[in-house]
Amino acid sequence: MVWPFRNLEKGQGPYELFLDNNAVVRSEWLRGLKLKVTGGIALNPTLAWVEQWLSNASFRDNAEGRINDFLAPFIAEGFCFPVGYARAQARSLESNERAWKTQWMLVYLYVVLLYRIVKARKGDSIPAKLLAELRSQDVPIFSGCIMLCCLGSYLRKNQKVRLVGDDNSAYSYLNSFISLHGSGKGESQFDENYLRNRVGDLSLWYALGSLLQNGFRPAGESVLITQDKALSKFILRCLPGVQISGLPMAFTFDERVFDDEHRDAIIEQIEAVVPTVSPTQTRQKQLERMSSLRDYVKRGADQELVEAVDRVWEEWLTPGFNLSFQ
Repeated sequence: MVWPFRNLEKGQGPYELFLDNNAVVRSEWLRGLKLKVTGGIALNPTLAWVEQWLSNASFRDNAEGRINDFLAPFIAEGFCFPVGYARAQARSLESNERAWKTQWMLVYLYVVLLYRIVKARKGDSIPAKLLAELRSQDVPIFSGCIMLCCLGSYLRKNQKVRLVGDDNSAYSYLNSFISLHGSGKGESQFDENYLRNRVGDLSLWYALGSLLQNGFRPAGESVLITQDKALSKFILRCLPGVQISGLPMAFTFDERVFDDEHRDAIIEQIEAVVPTVSPTQTRQKQLERMSSLRDYVKRGADQELVEAVDRVWEEWLTPGFNLSFQ
C-alpha cells in the first residue's frame, strides 16, 4: 500500500484503493488489509481491466466473465460492486479501445529514452546528450518521466548508491524495471510487447495525475496497491506526487531518500534538464509535439528500436489521439 502524495498525511478514511493488474490477479494482499486500513474502502480496478484488455486476448474474448472471476475474492471479503458492473466495464473497454490505447502509450517515448540511457553501450554518448539537450526541444513535457530519466542517467554512473534505509542499490531497481523480462511477460526483444508492458508498469504511478487533471474526484483518500518492487520501493518513493487544492497534481523529487552528496547532484541534474511546462491548446499541436519527441528519441538508435517506436506510433498512439472516452 502506497500513499502517493508526499505533502498529504495519512488520514482515517474513507479510502479509494487504485489496483494495478497484479493486485487484481493475485489478491492475497487482501488478507492483511484490515490490519492497515480501518476506514471505509472503495476499490478502483479500472487500470487493471485496461491492462488486461490491451494485453490479453483471452480476456477480450470474455471480458465480462473474466472480470467476474477476478472480483470473486474481493466480494468474498465483503466488497460490493454495482449490479451489472462487469458487463458495463466490458462494454466500456470495447467501445473505448482506441482511446485507451492512446492514453496507455502517452509516455512510451520517455520509456524509450530511459531504456536508451540505462542500456547504452559503452562509448554510446547519444542517449546522455539527448537527455541533456531535451530542455531546448519543442516536445511534450512529462516532468515525472523526465526526472526518472535523470535518475537513470545518474544511477547508471553511480551504481552502488542506495536509498536511505534500503539494502539494495537504487540502480538494481531501475535496471530490473527497464530490462527485458522473458519469464512471465514473454519479452525477447525491444518491441511493441515490451513497450506496452513497461508503460503498463508505470501506469499506476502517472495515471492518477492524469485523472485528477481531467476532473476525476476520488471516492476517498487515494491509496495505490502494487506488488511491483521497482514501482513501490524506487519510483513512487523517489518521485511521489504533490497535491495542492485548486492545482493539478505534480510530481516531485523527494530529496530525503538519498544522502546529501547524491541528493544535491541529482537535484542539480534535474534542474538543468526538466523544462518549464508550456501547455498546448489544440490536439493537433499536441500531436505535432509528440511527433517531434518521437523523432528526437530515435536519433542514433538501432533499427530494431526505431521500428518498434514507429509501430507503436501507428498502431497505438495516433488512431485514438483525437477521440474522447464515451
